Amino acid sequence: MSSSEDKRENGSVMMIIAWVLALFAALVFYFHPAEARLGETRFAVVAGCMAFAGVILALVGTGIRRKNR
Repeated sequence: MSSSEDKRENGSVMMIIAWVLALFAALVFYFHPAEARLGETRFAVVAGCMAFAGVILALVGTGIRRKNR
């Protein structure tokens, strides 16, 4: 069975992954104007999904860390 410290560490890792996803989504949004000239919206959809997944992972990770103090 996992200890409380292991669960806190898992929560921290989830939060780090969430930040990486959010930063990568920001990078994709940075290149979005180049795509808009081509008439595509794929980058915006991908970046939005990554940002949403990042927020969900951050919330779950925070909940895990808070529950296992």
